[in-house]
Amino acid sequence: MKTSVKVLLLFAAIFSFAACSDDDSLPAPPDAGEGSMMYVLNSGDWKSNNSSLTRYNVSTGEAVQGYFEQQNGRCLGNTANDIIVYGSKMYIAVAGEGTIEVTTLDAKSLRQIECGAQPRYLAAYGGKVYATYYDGHVARIDTFSLEVDAKVKVGRNPEQLAVCGGKLFVANSGGMDYNTEIGYDNTVSVVDLVSFCEVDKIEVVLNPANVVSAGDGVFVASYGNYVDVPSALQYISKGGVQYVLPDACRQMTEICYNSGTLYGFLSQYDANWNATITYISYNPSTGVVDVPWIKEEQKPVPYKVCTVGECVCVTASDYINDGDVYLYDTDGMLVAEFPAGLNPVKAVAVE
Repeated sequence: MKTSVKVLLLFAAIFSFAACSDDDSLPAPPDAGEGSMMYVLNSGDWKSNNSSLTRYNVSTGEAVQGYFEQQNGRCLGNTANDIIVYGSKMYIAVAGEGTIEVTTLDAKSLRQIECGAQPRYLAAYGGKVYATYYDGHVARIDTFSLEVDAKVKVGRNPEQLAVCGGKLFVANSGGMDYNTEIGYDNTVSVVDLVSFCEVDKIEVVLNPANVVSAGDGVFVASYGNYVDVPSALQYISKGGVQYVLPDACRQMTEICYNSGTLYGFLSQYDANWNATITYISYNPSTGVVDVPWIKEEQKPVPYKVCTVGECVCVTASDYINDGDVYLYDTDGMLVAEFPAGLNPVKAVAVE
């Protein structure tokens, strides 16, 4: 386990944001513990009821496994996909349970929102939390009542979503139709947040899955069909224009955006499932592509990537054993690492 004073400074930027909110429906929860805290959502195995939270104390470097179960006396559930912090609460999409778990910042359950579908990914804006449902809808959750107050139809099997310019950009994967005549979806739905209606559908490469907001537009990573359509990274402006990207980053699959730069990686597998991993960063303002952006000689075999404060977080998993989390500064230097649970998919920070 490794930690440093530098990671505390890198985390500091997120806490003033996390304390601001349109969500004042509940009293401020108790402090999450001494020092700054980070939670890692571990999805576990499908249908194994072993999703979990790891709590990491940034000050001490201590990682506590099974924290949600400790706080609530029950398991988080089956196949949790996403977690966000918004105002005084955390929201966790638990796909296998068909619920969104709402907790305090100390992971104590406040409510389980029944979705009637599999919730996949979450975003928040203007006092609302938005969730993609795998049945082809986006749900809007009021953060005061903790009720779904509206739903909008989008494309097939939507995955990640991002807010940009007063609109939601939703990646429609069509992943459940991969072996049918219909096949993968290839669209990004644009939902106006005021009317909460779909106002556009933009064609992209097959099987779009990951979306991050970046300045005046969004980056969209598509997985392709794993056979003759390769993965692709695309940039969509608010006006719907797709920009051509540098060759080195056109096939990035997992992405996050931090301080004006896109970070992520490209995973390529051979017939024996041996992976070739390329870590890539791209600054759209300068056009600079950095390969590899991780400067440490020893690089993890990655599973997911996300932004936590001013850190870039890389999770590692072999799908069998508990995984690990690596935190890097924007120069690609390792500032902390610690163990997590099975299949760590997302990290968030609280204070």
